[in-house]
Amino acid sequence: MARLALAAFCIVALAATSSAMTFTEYGIGMACTAYNSACWYENLKQFPNTNAKGFMKCTNSCNFQKEQALKQSGEDRQKMSFTQGVTQYGMKDLPSEFASNCNSHLKSGSATTSDDESDVLNDQHQEYPFRAFAYCIMKTVRSKYGDIAIEAVRNEKTHSLKHWKQTLLDRDNEFRALHGSPPFKRVTDLDNAAQKWADKNAAECNMYHSKNDDAGRQWRGKGTGESISSGGGSDEKENAAYLASNGWYEEYALYPFPGGIKDANDPRFQHVGHFTQTVWKGTEYVGYGYAYNPKCSPYTHYIAARYSPAGNMAGGFQENVVPRQ
Repeated sequence: MARLALAAFCIVALAATSSAMTFTEYGIGMACTAYNSACWYENLKQFPNTNAKGFMKCTNSCNFQKEQALKQSGEDRQKMSFTQGVTQYGMKDLPSEFASNCNSHLKSGSATTSDDESDVLNDQHQEYPFRAFAYCIMKTVRSKYGDIAIEAVRNEKTHSLKHWKQTLLDRDNEFRALHGSPPFKRVTDLDNAAQKWADKNAAECNMYHSKNDDAGRQWRGKGTGESISSGGGSDEKENAAYLASNGWYEEYALYPFPGGIKDANDPRFQHVGHFTQTVWKGTEYVGYGYAYNPKCSPYTHYIAARYSPAGNMAGGFQENVVPRQ
């Protein structure tokens, strides 16, 4: 059962003039939006080599430095604190080309730049401190991965948020396709069952599996499969969805291909059971639930998934869990 930590993701208002924030606060926020979008694409959206731990490391970096900077009195001190913190710590948590390309803009804190990444950052072409740095970050993402990366940032981070259930379904199906498995179909009954279990975990501040013979695990007269995930931080369903699906699939690295395993009694199963259920060819239907309880510590959010027909059945691993194609 993978416990995945999730930190607050920096989303700022689109117009500094519409709130009480100063342009320095707005600029620091936009810098974090760009930085965290790069962190998200590099580690969560990247496919198929995802890195949940890498995401948590870099997304915490900018958010923490932002918090520290905004505690300072005066805009000059805020800029200095943010610059020093992100230069010293944050840029080390992104691939090296981001620091090489963008550190000079970070240190200057300038709004002046010949680049134009206003559309992806959705900043209405305003001028603000650290705009050159924010645009440089997005330009570096574009140069590394092309327009497909920029569109992903626009569609899931800066212009709109992709629904967390759709994120889970799409990402699980991407992983299934790698192994020749047909796509899952989401059904309301399984969504409802998964939601009840996520709610129960959150209410008890404890992530644990239901029993196979529980009444809530039955659908159409048969038992269902189950995966669960938990993490800490703020109520960010979209990031939690990626962390859960990616974390389940990252168990792929531990699966003993080509021989595989025979059943859940194999001692190796406890380390790969989420992965095998994700790609199990015979599973057709899925449902997802998400619950958040800020009173829980250190894990505040809980995700549950239910599958039918259930995977991880004895004697079925060779047929249903195959290497990447």
